[in-house]
Amino acid sequence: MSAAATTLTAEQATTDARILVQTLRALHPALDKYNTAAEINAFIRRFEKRAQTSRSSIDMYLAATELAASVRCGHTRTNVLNQRDDVRHELLDPENKLPLRMALVEGSWLVLASASPDVRSGDEIVSIDGNSSAQIVARMLPYLRGDGAGNGNRLQQLSHEGVAYSMMDIVWPLLSPPAQAGYRLGIRRGDQALRTIEVKATSLAKRSASLLAQGTAAPTPAWRFRIDGERATMVLPSFALFGGSFNWQEFFAKNFVELKRLKVTQLIIDIRANEGGNDAIGTALLSYLIRAPMTYVSDQSVTTYERVPPDIAPFLQTWDRSFFDRSGMVDKITTGPQAGRYRFRPKASVVHTIMPQEDRFTGKTWLLVGPENSSATFLLAKLAKQSHAATLVGQPTGGNLRGLNGGQLAWVVLPGSGVSVDIPLLASGYDADTPDAVITPDVLVQRSFTLQAAGRDQEVEAITN
Repeated sequence: MSAAATTLTAEQATTDARILVQTLRALHPALDKYNTAAEINAFIRRFEKRAQTSRSSIDMYLAATELAASVRCGHTRTNVLNQRDDVRHELLDPENKLPLRMALVEGSWLVLASASPDVRSGDEIVSIDGNSSAQIVARMLPYLRGDGAGNGNRLQQLSHEGVAYSMMDIVWPLLSPPAQAGYRLGIRRGDQALRTIEVKATSLAKRSASLLAQGTAAPTPAWRFRIDGERATMVLPSFALFGGSFNWQEFFAKNFVELKRLKVTQLIIDIRANEGGNDAIGTALLSYLIRAPMTYVSDQSVTTYERVPPDIAPFLQTWDRSFFDRSGMVDKITTGPQAGRYRFRPKASVVHTIMPQEDRFTGKTWLLVGPENSSATFLLAKLAKQSHAATLVGQPTGGNLRGLNGGQLAWVVLPGSGVSVDIPLLASGYDADTPDAVITPDVLVQRSFTLQAAGRDQEVEAITN
């Protein structure tokens, strides 16, 4: 059914635990942004106890995932794609996945697509192996990443909206492995009576192939644009376009010229499935929406070090090792919530000015947002609301007004288990009175299970009705 997990000795497990704790304490710039010192010590002690008894890479992965989530930082995580090859295969390849793509709506599981003949799109999964949706959420929450107190982004990680796999595919089969026959589901279809069925567990690859054969392709990151009379829609599923051949500057330039030529009066920009990526894409988009120059200040500059300690460096990977040496470029912070750390001068209090484009859009703009917007799209939503460049429609965003940790990133690879943990190397500066809060849209849409099951787009309907 699944690949065998790497076996760990007690010595390897203890070493891995020590390296991860040492690295977090030495490099993470914001362990205390949302946690007291006592809370930090408590979640580290819990991790050490759990990690030291881990005897497989999967045990260590779960322990490290819980620790990373405890930091309450959306960029601190056991990123599946950064795991050592053998660990990544142990997580992605086994036939221990549900044959379903689902979304959590009003606290209930809505089937988006099914590779099982006994389950259909629109069905409600009431229970999985006897666990109600509320019980599953309670067990999963300690493993879900997010910034600060809000759980919107954490719960979004349980859904398959806009993604090929969710944390229900990665973590749930480890917490509650399927029996030999697969998963036992309590299922309800519309107003029909609840029934219990057995579905065979599958792999991500087999599920995708089955859905594709039915005509249901995996979510695509491709940008899309269409004009319907006086209204246009621009769908931007990702800003993580690094190294690709897609020319996003050309996409904006061409389509905003077309909007002007056809005298389109209404524009919907959909970033609901877009976590983030390149901040420059969001600010470039704003240049086509604002009516006057806009200035904002970024200060993602707080760091814990001038040089990474040499005993940690061998376990770190990143795309630019200059991140590990800030010699002569830092100043000690003496006041405020981050006193005792350093400010990385090149990233401190950077003033940005966005100039309106000649072909800017002059009609009414709506920006569709939601809890997935937790990185570069959080910044876009924040600036769009501040500038009144667009009316925000949807659910509260991810991210946090205290600023995001990131900008520079490394991942520590634990030598025994091969488990990797992403650690942001810079944090945004914030004041003691900055609220622990997300961005609330101008038009708040409460999603309905019934309407979502019927395939209705409630955010678009909130605009067009």
